[in-house]
Amino acid sequence: MLPMFNYVTLYVAGAIATFSNPPFSILPLIFAIGFGLYRINFQSSLIKIFLSAWFLGFGWFSFGLYWIGSAFFMADSYHVFLMPITIILLPSLLAVFWGCACVFAKIINRNTKFCILYIIVFLSLFEFLRAQLFTGFPWLMPSLILASNVYLIQIFSFVGSFSTNIIVLTISISPFIFFSNFKGKNSLLLILLVPILILFFCGFLRYHNKSFQQNTDRLVTIVQPNIKQKNKWILKNRELHLNNLIELSTKYRNTFNNKNRIIIWPETSFEGSIPNDTKLLSNISKKILKNQNTTLILGLLRNDENKVFNSLAFLNSRGEIIHHYDKIKLVPFGEYIPFRQYLDFLKNMLAPKDFTSGKFKANPNIKGFGDIITLICYEILFKNEIINRLSKNTNLLINITNDAWFGKTIGPYQHLALAQIKAVEFGLPLARVANTGISAYISPYGEIIGSIFLDNKGVKTFNLTPALEHTLYKIYGEYIFIALILILASINKLYNFKEEVINEK
Repeated sequence: MLPMFNYVTLYVAGAIATFSNPPFSILPLIFAIGFGLYRINFQSSLIKIFLSAWFLGFGWFSFGLYWIGSAFFMADSYHVFLMPITIILLPSLLAVFWGCACVFAKIINRNTKFCILYIIVFLSLFEFLRAQLFTGFPWLMPSLILASNVYLIQIFSFVGSFSTNIIVLTISISPFIFFSNFKGKNSLLLILLVPILILFFCGFLRYHNKSFQQNTDRLVTIVQPNIKQKNKWILKNRELHLNNLIELSTKYRNTFNNKNRIIIWPETSFEGSIPNDTKLLSNISKKILKNQNTTLILGLLRNDENKVFNSLAFLNSRGEIIHHYDKIKLVPFGEYIPFRQYLDFLKNMLAPKDFTSGKFKANPNIKGFGDIITLICYEILFKNEIINRLSKNTNLLINITNDAWFGKTIGPYQHLALAQIKAVEFGLPLARVANTGISAYISPYGEIIGSIFLDNKGVKTFNLTPALEHTLYKIYGEYIFIALILILASINKLYNFKEEVINEK
């Protein structure tokens, strides 16, 4: 096959495979990734292997992350000139991880024709590295496809996201091993697929036998104002936006009596900051919180001398700020510009000031709810942001976000699915509140109990779902990932050894 045609084929395969992710969730299309990996196995040189894997990854990331370009239309018009660079450069860089992974697999297994399992091993390892290096970007990992089904998503409670990458990649390659002419392929497939089928069966039983008693005296209210991004920071619109938020927050208020309740607004919910608008916040809380057992949680900016933080605040019925949290994991190029000192030639096209990363602080403990872990925007993707704050008394995850930047694209659906995965991994209920959607209350089993759809205004209240005592992943973490990597590498080594023995005979 001509090299260019081969690369185009792999790019198309990667692009097709993205439709296995939410919101499309056409799961069989993940086999397009397996097709690509199978072809890469037979490339004759390291440079061809790198380019083949890069094109496969570029197809996956360019189609799966195209929605990031929508953010440039939400800012001032001159930012649009940077959009083509971003939607091409980011997928290109992410695809390098896939290219390097396949090269390493071939180097380790250079003397044999069969290195498919090593490709899965190193691709999974490099996906782990992608989530850690350069601040990390664990978005659009292959494991995301399993978030679309309440039975399949249970897998994450057992092995976590990185181990699930191994499972998904192994499944994607299995039909091509079956139809290959490799000796011993049937026994190899049994070794690979039987444990996966058992795991899926355990996931089915876990969800089928789920049992939890909802706390009817502890309520979580999510508020989605549906404020357009282009209008949010216009000061003259602030009163209108606040009236909208207050109206939604006080709706049905009299039906909740004196129950313990938290009301949650989204990230940067209105044009305001602390401490500048402390008096305004006090007035807002007094209008909304007529019950002393109710707490308002809202997102806004915080200024500290010459620093700006993306923050959230807890307000009580007396109008006092009882807790605030500054976002720790900032979005590169969104909330700060890496290597800003080297980009003077672009200074007129970049935001004039960076946000400052917050520092770790103890979780707030709210009467009736215990410890609450608060995460802003894409912090929900990072397991360490949860693990570092997890306690025996943690009963709720709260994730406020503003996906208005991405309009009616697939981005908000992917973000929701990633949040569901974290709820399952740690066995915690999750209240996700977005400015324009998708807001949702999610059970510890990843089940969406209720939601407010994209580009809709609304408010919904839910009974608090008790957290699960533990999950296998919560106990053992990435030790499971390491064990699976070693097992798969050993299987590949033993299979190659068997092939060598057969060839010698």
